[in-house]
Amino acid sequence: MGSRPALPAADHRGRAWEPSQGSHHNRPSSRIHRGLTGARELVGTAYLEDGDLRREYDNEIAPRTTAALQWIFAATALSRPRHALDLGAGTGAAGRAVCAQWPDVELVAVDKVAGPGVVRADVARALRPAGVAGQFDLIVAAHLLNELSLDLDGRARLVAGWCRELLEPDGTCILVEPALRETSRGLLGVRDRLRAAGVFVVAPCLLQGPCPALARERDFCHMSAAAVAQGRSRVDFSYLVLRKQGVPCADTSRYRIVSDPMKDKGRLRLFACGPAGRLLVTRLDRDRSPANQILDEIERGIVVRITGVAAQPDGLRCGRDTAVERV
Repeated sequence: MGSRPALPAADHRGRAWEPSQGSHHNRPSSRIHRGLTGARELVGTAYLEDGDLRREYDNEIAPRTTAALQWIFAATALSRPRHALDLGAGTGAAGRAVCAQWPDVELVAVDKVAGPGVVRADVARALRPAGVAGQFDLIVAAHLLNELSLDLDGRARLVAGWCRELLEPDGTCILVEPALRETSRGLLGVRDRLRAAGVFVVAPCLLQGPCPALARERDFCHMSAAAVAQGRSRVDFSYLVLRKQGVPCADTSRYRIVSDPMKDKGRLRLFACGPAGRLLVTRLDRDRSPANQILDEIERGIVVRITGVAAQPDGLRCGRDTAVERV
């Protein structure tokens, strides 16, 4: 199954940000780009059977999958898997990332278009793809869900079924989607349905309740990974790390940063999401101190602990005595 590439990402309010310097944003778009964005006429078709499209996909889109998964592996405490399943394998970027991280893993790759070492099956037709046996310590579905002709309920049922039928009791399922507002919010909708079905969200969420980013249509959630691909300095993506069960975070001082820093008019602002929900964190420039200076260099996706902060109607206000530390 091919993946829909990430377009220029957007900030927490849904406004598109400009590509970094050196981007090839102004180049004529490729066939794979035009077919998977825009009218998306390639979505749902076996476009990877076309050799030229397959090469374009491998050159332009697969490196983004690799960068996203490398970031997720580094940011999440994962046990070494023995058996891994790559659903919607495409040209194999996710499988290569898994094998690079754990060279001795036994990998099964599944896609609707056959390739070297790939089991040919339509993952949307059955919970257990034809030809796939056993259970897995790790399941990865990278840029797959947004291309399935299923509504959010259907996608959630499919993922819940993977977790129930294909995942080992202590296994992990990773979903990666493009960082477009539509696809990111779609993944958050799947998340809430999975939580209602009893699936535990390991990351990026510290909150196990309904996603606060869905409260307003303009909000969504994505992370950023450093990447050297197609002239980009970073790749943006949305993701979920799921397990059958887990222990919710009870530390209300812990937050994941879910926006880029916003600096204006003598203040620094950013959005953070934790067990208490999604809040705006503000620090005036005059209140900058060694205890909170990490806010000047914080990156989207990082987990921090914030103590000694004042609650305000619009969120949290950091003073000179506020302590911010990376977890």
